[in-house]
Formats: sequence, structure tokens, C-alpha cells
Amino acid sequence: MPRARTGALLPPGADGLWRCRVTKERADGLTWRPYYSLGTADKALARRKLARVNAELAAGRDPFEAAEVASAAERVSDYAEGWLAKRGAQGVGMVDKERSNLELHALGAIGRMPLCDVRPSHIRSILEEAAAKGLKRKTVSDLRGVLHRLFRAALEDEAIENNPVAAVRTPKMREVKKERVILTDDEFARFVSCAEVDLELRMMALVARCEGGMRTGDLNRWDWAMIDRVRFAECFVPRAKTAKPQALAVPELLAPFLRAWWERGGKPEAGPVFPVRIGKRAGEAKRPSNTYAKRLRRDLFRAGIWRARPVEVAATASGTRTDLGKQAAGTKLAPHPRDPLYFETESTLPVDFHSFRRAFSTALAEAGVNVQHAMHLAAHSDPRVHARYVMRTAAMRAVPATALPVLAMTQLPERVRGDDSAANDVPSGPGIVSVRDDSAPCRRGAARGAGRNVATSRDSRSSGCWTRTSDPAVNRKQTGGRKLGDPAETVRS
Repeated sequence: MPRARTGALLPPGADGLWRCRVTKERADGLTWRPYYSLGTADKALARRKLARVNAELAAGRDPFEAAEVASAAERVSDYAEGWLAKRGAQGVGMVDKERSNLELHALGAIGRMPLCDVRPSHIRSILEEAAAKGLKRKTVSDLRGVLHRLFRAALEDEAIENNPVAAVRTPKMREVKKERVILTDDEFARFVSCAEVDLELRMMALVARCEGGMRTGDLNRWDWAMIDRVRFAECFVPRAKTAKPQALAVPELLAPFLRAWWERGGKPEAGPVFPVRIGKRAGEAKRPSNTYAKRLRRDLFRAGIWRARPVEVAATASGTRTDLGKQAAGTKLAPHPRDPLYFETESTLPVDFHSFRRAFSTALAEAGVNVQHAMHLAAHSDPRVHARYVMRTAAMRAVPATALPVLAMTQLPERVRGDDSAANDVPSGPGIVSVRDDSAPCRRGAARGAGRNVATSRDSRSSGCWTRTSDPAVNRKQTGGRKLGDPAETVRS
């Protein structure tokens, strides 16, 4: 198999521009290595252009055409590919997420543009279009962040004169900030004690809940060499987000479970604590992008943990094409659509594996652990992050009694309709406003000042006046059983 063409990068000549030589086969079978000018004095840019020359030659282009294409202004997609590859070689954990954001939302609009031709208006258009798609504000903010880092690197490489993202802000977006649901201690105990749930998932949940709130990436990178396998008293937690291993004590609650898991795996000296179990990569470390949210919710339901009674649905299985007319045989229980553990509600998001880390931080806040200690245990770098958990504690949700008025009653009084004994009573508390007029009869002369006709009986003129109400029984009682509007019993004010 012939060696892959790589070419040779030559130092700048008299014109100060880098050059290259790439082996090319001619039609007569001979090879030649002509010189190509790369049109740049920057070595890093020259290397990227050399890679473009090799790609163009591999695609069958003429050598001089390939050199001409490579010497043209660098496109955004080409620079982004080299930038992402460089960050991946540096071990940046979020490089896959950055690549996904660029490919899904940015490169389609500016990927073919020369790097130096991108303006703030292009970036603003990309962000506004992402917001119009209904993406969450954090996703749009992350998109702006990766674009800013990309063009900042291009500015440092002197490929552009200014960063077009610096003049653009994240679009204003109004959205409800919902918090993830976390399991209560009782729900967590029922989950880890259910034998029907996968043993590895229960062990991972126990470690994430007890050992410094480990993230999914931390669990995937955890190695037996990082754990004290004699006493199981201390360990190192591989913080995947910051790439800084953290020394922590193993809680007494977790130590026996961790020892049993180690013995079950054959007492290894090294290797992943939670390895791949099946397939060609069995025994190797899991990929950092592995997620367990759907698997967790499935096994939570299997353990009988819910907050709303399950509903019966068609017993469809994986691969059942109901769109092609296939029918499921029978029914099965499924989570209720309003259950906050499994579905998004008006104020919360469903539980996921990161909820165990949130439960750990919330428990630290409930226990009154000081901010410095809590931040160290959870590996938080910003005190405002820990403050979010403090604000959600029971003590912060409770309204102190000293902030409330003192009332001698526990129920608001209400007048009984049609009761004459209440006619002369003056209510001592606030009244209840209703559609029907249930107020007491007015005093003498009160209706006279209103400038309207009222009906009254001779017997009631000495004690006061009355007004027409919407209750016929009250009207008859006040008029002595006579009909309203009798000329002999009506006076005009």
C-alpha cells in the first residue's frame, strides 16, 4: 500500500512566503516534485494550506490548480476543522459538543465563506435563526461561545484582523428557568434496593450520590488505580470537566458497596471501575459521551417509583410499526404524562443521571455545610453555583411566622343569607364580595340620598328603609308579603 501523500513544507524564500513540495505522478508514470507557493508568511497557516493541497491532489486536481485553490483565502469550514482537531489533540473534553454546534447551526451559513469576510451581521443572523428555531437560551449561548473561541483563535493566528463575534451579544430570550427533579432519600433507597434494576446502574447511582456528586464523565473515567483498594478509605475523583483529579475520602456508607463491586470484578489492580460490558470494546473504558438518562427513568419505573399513578397504554414493543397498521397485543403500564419524574412540567424537568449530583449538593446545603467546604466537595469553582442549591433548601422556602400578621380567627366570617338577626349586626371583620347582594339592609335615609325610587312598608318606615334585592324571599319578607310596585305602598324619594 503506498504511503499517504503528506508533502514537505519549505522555509520562506526571498519573498517571505512559505512554499511546499508534493510528489505527483505524471501520465508517463514518472514522478515529479514541483514547488508551490502557499501565499502566506504564517507557518501555522502554511501547514493548513499544505493539507488543502494534499486534499485537492487526492481528489484528482491538477497540481497547479490545487496550489491555486490552497493559496486562496481560507474558508471557515477548513479552519474550523483544523481548530477542532487541535483542541481534540489537547484533550479538550467539550470538543465533540463544539463540533456538533458548529455543524448544526453555523457552518451551513458561513462554512464556505472566506474567514476574513465574516462580519458581525453574519454571526447575528446565525444566533437569531437559532433562537427562532426554539432552541433554549443556553444552547444559543453555547453556540455564540464556540464561535467566539473559533474566531479568537483565527485572530491569534493572524488569519483575520478582528473578531466578528466580539461585537454580537446573545439575543434576548424569555424562557422559564426550570429545575431538574431530584429523588427523595426514600425514593433513592427504594431504587438502589430493588433487585430488578440493573446492578451496574444502581452502583453508579450510589457512587454519584455519595462520592462528591460525580458526573457521568467522572464515572466513565474512574479507574481502580485511583482507589485505595486496601481500606477503601480514600480515592481520587477524575473531574472530567476541569481535568483536575480531586482527592476525597470514601464515605463509610459507600465503602462496603465499593469493596463488593471490586471483588465481583475479580479484584483488578487497574482498569475502569465501570467498563464496557458487551461488544468488541468489552472491558475498555466507556466513551465520555455515554449518557444514562433514559436508562435511569426506565429502571425507576421498573422499581415502582412514581409520583402519579401509572396509566395503561398499548403494549407496543421496540420496532412496532403502528404507522403501517400494526397493532399491539394487550396493554401495559406506563408513567403518567403528568408525573414530574418522567416528563417535563410547567415548572420542572424530568429526572436524569445528573440529578444525583444535584441531590448531593442540595443535601450539603440542607446540612448547613459552609460554602468553602461544599464547593470543595462538589468541585464547584463559582460560589454562585452552590448558592442555587442553598436557595432551594426547605429553610429558604419556609416563610417565617414573624413576617405574617397575627389573626385570632382561622376562617373568614360570612353572613348567612335571609337571617334577620344579622340585619342590625355590624361586621367586625372583612366582608366577602359575591355576585349576589347579601349585605345587611341599609339604615334610614341611606337610599334617600341615592336619588332613586325605593319601596317600603308602613311598618318598616320607623326602623329604616330597604332596597330591592335579587332574592325574592328577602323581598317578600321586607314588604310583608305584598308585591313590589303597589301604588299604595310606594313612596317617591
